[in-house]
Amino acid sequence: MNARHFVAIPMVAVLIGASMVCVVHAQTSADRAVVKGTFLGDGKDGKIQYLVVQTREPFSDQAAIRLVFTEKDPSSSEKPDFDAAFKKLGSALILSVFRNGDIFGCEVAHTEHPKSPFSALGEIKMKDFKVTDTHVSGQVTTGGELDAFGQKWNVDLTFSAPLPKGAFAAAEEPASEPKKVAKEKSMPAEPAVAAEKLPVGKLPLPSGALDVEYKSVVEQIAFRSDAPVSTVAGEFAAKLKEQGWKDGLGSLIGKNNAILKRELNGADLTIMVQPAGTGCTVKVFAQGLDWSNPPAATAAKSAAGSDAESIEAEANRLINDALKQIPKGF
Repeated sequence: MNARHFVAIPMVAVLIGASMVCVVHAQTSADRAVVKGTFLGDGKDGKIQYLVVQTREPFSDQAAIRLVFTEKDPSSSEKPDFDAAFKKLGSALILSVFRNGDIFGCEVAHTEHPKSPFSALGEIKMKDFKVTDTHVSGQVTTGGELDAFGQKWNVDLTFSAPLPKGAFAAAEEPASEPKKVAKEKSMPAEPAVAAEKLPVGKLPLPSGALDVEYKSVVEQIAFRSDAPVSTVAGEFAAKLKEQGWKDGLGSLIGKNNAILKRELNGADLTIMVQPAGTGCTVKVFAQGLDWSNPPAATAAKSAAGSDAESIEAEANRLINDALKQIPKGF
């Protein structure tokens, strides 16, 4: 797959499954994760020294794990992926990986990038991926320098780490019901009718949302609020629940930061709320919604903003081709 898909976030997912706690074995050198290589942000190495391997729920009915590469020691963190996404562990790279080595989630959080973390999919690859009963190893590479929103980044990391208990757990299959003996001739089942996608304009936003932008190219909503993180996250969560959205794995609401994961009829939301002054900023990654007629932005666009948007659109011009190659349900 030669296309690139960059999403400023937070991540899209990014981020995802922050409630999972990894198991790290440190009794012997064989049980310690080893990472070598470079993670460059605008030419400066992020000095990745640590790796946490986390269990996570299957994705698109395929078993998967999460790899959290960090600059700082994550051993004291209860939520390494959550802290890594907010750069609390220095520069970080968070990957979601299938057992065959395919990467279906990538969050880039380099301390040299002011516009980060962002989600990137397309050019980052896994090589020489090996999985045993107890260990996982491989090489993560972008194959050279890439650009995301005017920021350069380049990854070339080799790693080896122990697998936590329950890694690559398969999706649970529903218990089969006993077959009923029927004398009547069975009738052909009617094809299931796919649920209509919810128009993005019908997504309920907090009452204090300001400067709302709908970015259909990357399927992202961004806005700010004068209210604090906890207030905005709480109101947003309540409105989504009222509309029928269900909690997804990885949601966390704290005083200073919040991540909301929500699911509804095949659609997924990853919402990141971060402090900004006395208020906060919010970024919503909305997958599976109808973006054919998004509402107009409520913020006045400057010429510079329009230019930046044009650059963003050009950088993502191959997104449609890339999405066709992404595993179903991403």
